[in-house]
Amino acid sequence: MASLALVLVLAQAAAPVEEPKRPAITIQTVAAPGVRVFYLNMPWGPETFAAMERPGEGFYNRRSWPFARMETTNPLKIADTALPAGNYALVFHPNTPENEGMTLEVRKIAPGEFLQKGNVMTRTPEGETVWQAPVVFETGDTTVPALEIGLTPGSAGLRLEVRYGDRRTHAVFQEP
Repeated sequence: MASLALVLVLAQAAAPVEEPKRPAITIQTVAAPGVRVFYLNMPWGPETFAAMERPGEGFYNRRSWPFARMETTNPLKIADTALPAGNYALVFHPNTPENEGMTLEVRKIAPGEFLQKGNVMTRTPEGETVWQAPVVFETGDTTVPALEIGLTPGSAGLRLEVRYGDRRTHAVFQEP
């Protein structure tokens, strides 16, 4: 009887501890008049993102990151570049071995969804680069657990804010 009790105690002690479940990676949407942005709620990967920010030749420095799809029903412009109404991929390009810094690309793409729920390594869709410029990320006071995108209309235009972990950046789209 004592050996049975010992076996039961040991079996309970050896039971695996279940990890908390991560939320499913799904397509999220934010909208403002004339614009909708679709993105995946990708979990924060501090080392992965740091590798993209640093100059280097690692895996994450050699691939682009299509982080969102933007649909516009009205023409917009970013900086001095006109964006006709349409479907666009928003793409981050990692820092280069020459330390040229990260860039943000707005790429005109065919209609349809390229983001795939559950797939954080989505391929960058084919299309025409209509605008690309350096992008700078600031370190924020708080850390979000997954990618978050916001659209805020204002007097300067439509502000697209991207938050990923403790990093954030933004771009401003205006009416032409």
